[in-house]
Amino acid sequence: MVVAAIDAGTTGVRCMISGTKGEPLGISRRPWNYTTPTHLEIAKEFDPEHFWHLICTVVKEAIKTSGVKASDILAVSTTSQRHGVVFVDREGVEVYAGPNVDARGAMTQYIIEESIGEKYHEITGCWPPLMFSPARLSWFEEEVPEVFESIAHVLPINDWIAYRLGGIFSTDPSAGSATGFMNIRTGKWSDEVTEAVGVSSEILPEIHETGTITGEVTPEAHKACGLPKGLSIAQGGADAHCALLASDAQPGEIVVIAGSTAPVMMILDKFYCDPSQKIWTGCHMIPDNWVLESNATLTGAYLNWVVRLLCERAKDTESCIRDTLKHLDRILTGIPPGSHETFVALGPSIMNCQQITDVKQAKMVFPQPALPQVTPLNSAAMIHAVLENIAYAVRGNCQQLEAHQQASCIKTIGGMTQSRIWPEMLANVLGRSVHTPIQPEGSLLGAAICASTGAGQYSRLMDAAKAMVKWKSATNPDERADLYKSYFSKWSSMFCDGA
Repeated sequence: MVVAAIDAGTTGVRCMISGTKGEPLGISRRPWNYTTPTHLEIAKEFDPEHFWHLICTVVKEAIKTSGVKASDILAVSTTSQRHGVVFVDREGVEVYAGPNVDARGAMTQYIIEESIGEKYHEITGCWPPLMFSPARLSWFEEEVPEVFESIAHVLPINDWIAYRLGGIFSTDPSAGSATGFMNIRTGKWSDEVTEAVGVSSEILPEIHETGTITGEVTPEAHKACGLPKGLSIAQGGADAHCALLASDAQPGEIVVIAGSTAPVMMILDKFYCDPSQKIWTGCHMIPDNWVLESNATLTGAYLNWVVRLLCERAKDTESCIRDTLKHLDRILTGIPPGSHETFVALGPSIMNCQQITDVKQAKMVFPQPALPQVTPLNSAAMIHAVLENIAYAVRGNCQQLEAHQQASCIKTIGGMTQSRIWPEMLANVLGRSVHTPIQPEGSLLGAAICASTGAGQYSRLMDAAKAMVKWKSATNPDERADLYKSYFSKWSSMFCDGA
């Protein structure tokens, strides 16, 4: 018994065929890129037809790699990057498709600020407005009114994939709250926000409980991607929330999702919205649960960027990058806490969404005198310092969440957990045990949990997560923890004004 999971991430699309006990049977990946509209450098778009082709490609490849028959698949579910959105017209044609990095809303967020102001955060848990769908719709109304007038449906990217698979217009609380249109207290669309933008809530998808069946694969989609005609489509959700499912996260626990970015999220069973409006609140997939989020922003993406920079002059740059990332544990072995007194602030930071648009200069502090014969500075120490930057930022964000409620447990999931050094460093920087699932592909496993629940293999998402998530042994802090306590204080005083 198997299910299919599709994940449309920031840098590419993946499909996994999974057993209903959580075992990955076949995974396929394809990178994708965005285009920049002429004369609008802050904006990004993608070609929906090209993306749909890539989605169908990875689905076919995953089925082939898994060795199972397509007819054995019980259900499919989808997940995707948050804040990405697709606008569909009355004829069912995409008139705009934009990823989470499309910043055109910066030009029209003033409409939200003037009409609702800080109440926008109280209603939606979101800030600043430029990142979310209402501001993008306002941009189209002002700049391309003919497109704005044609919009009949606004869909998060994972729900757009479900639309392509089954012709359905639906979403769940996690993806819905990431649009910036949802009243997170009620789990319904906010009339106040839709009125501010001048649209009807009818253009927003129907909200369904995550893991419920919302439709089935059409003959056209079957022909395009190879999934069986009539296959059940289970409602999926936002990628970060799928990773929470794949961590079997419980109320009071913090999960560090260590991928290209690092959302630091705490599950709540009682509603809370930060009165200082520094962090986000969103709806979780589990009914009557919310997610408090303090995001460390780009993390793994910066690690990859630094590795690429250091490999730039290698004879074969791409091989150097692959080998460095593959053998990171060996390369960084023996480098002490503090990376020989090297501190960096390249992007990972402590969240304050009131200042999220402030562009800060990246900084790297070397020991003095920075001479090879005095201090053993090398590329490995610099990479180690970047990892420490990520861990320090995660600690600062954990502390920000724990100002509301002390965490009962810390978990980490995502691509960075494939390295032994990451959970070790995180445990030492936090001074606490860290728990890591065996399966690092959190968003894919979370979507598989949704599909397995929809297929009737489990009665609730929580039951599916309990059965499908397997764990490594806990990583405990060691003798390096005391040193890291001191180095975190130094890093904070250098880059966070003592935060």
